[in-house]
Amino acid sequence: MNNYTLFNNAYLGLGLGSLFHGGPFFRLHAGGRGQYFEWVSSAKVAATVHFTPVGDGGLWRSPALGTFAGFASESGLRRDSLFAFYDAVETSLRCKEAKRLEVLLAPMAHDPIAYSNQLYLLRSRGFEITQCDLNHSLEIDSRSFSDRMSYGNRKRLRKCQREGLVGERLPLSSLSSVYETLLANRESKGYGMSMTLSELQIMVDTFPSAITLFGCRDGTTLAAAGICIRLSAAVLYVFYWGDLPGYESLSPVVSLAEAIYVYALEQQVKLLDVGTSTLDRDPNFGLIEFKRGLGFTESLKVRMCKSL
Repeated sequence: MNNYTLFNNAYLGLGLGSLFHGGPFFRLHAGGRGQYFEWVSSAKVAATVHFTPVGDGGLWRSPALGTFAGFASESGLRRDSLFAFYDAVETSLRCKEAKRLEVLLAPMAHDPIAYSNQLYLLRSRGFEITQCDLNHSLEIDSRSFSDRMSYGNRKRLRKCQREGLVGERLPLSSLSSVYETLLANRESKGYGMSMTLSELQIMVDTFPSAITLFGCRDGTTLAAAGICIRLSAAVLYVFYWGDLPGYESLSPVVSLAEAIYVYALEQQVKLLDVGTSTLDRDPNFGLIEFKRGLGFTESLKVRMCKSL
């Protein structure tokens, strides 16, 4: 095994894994309290992970906020070196009086090999799965999006097209109107947005090349809207999407989904991720069937915890 050195908050590399694993995303949410670890040999960063204290009970989480993070490493890193990296990170966090560690893993579909290695690593070091969800994604290929979806959704797509409700990309300056449509969608279902408009604006300002907005207009009304994040060269993540209350019979989000798929195909994205459809043991069967009807399939997404 090569000689490796653990660096804290040095930001020596350009980043491994996804946008959620990188230093800029970590700094955006850590508030100066977290630790960004890099495993370095011969001036080359071979693995990274970030943890941030959450609350006052000694919990350190990866990530502090966000969908997932955890360990990212170059594909050629030996498994014993990855395990040694984890041990060095845990020792460092113990010195900072961490009492419990929590890791939100990327969905298995993003990289089954990396997922399997990380889950085994954490399990072998005493972590337990504390939450398990179904995440939905779609591998992009040359087929049209309508060929991937159910007959019922093809009918909805054709109806939207007849009514002039065609999904399209929107400029980042449309963030406020996009947010208003998404907020109305969520409030009509009895829940709110996980981020405020100002927080989303900071995200857009920090990662302007990674954020893409989509909309589906009915005249001057934004009938459906979506916010996507390019997590990596391979993965486009639908962070939010939804249609305006009152448009249920037209379901313009189906037209929006097609626009996102076409964009992903143009950008040579390999995987389109539309997020989880469960809340641990509480499945949303309607949401599961909706996503399956658009051609998306399930993979596991887990949260793991360990008491120190």
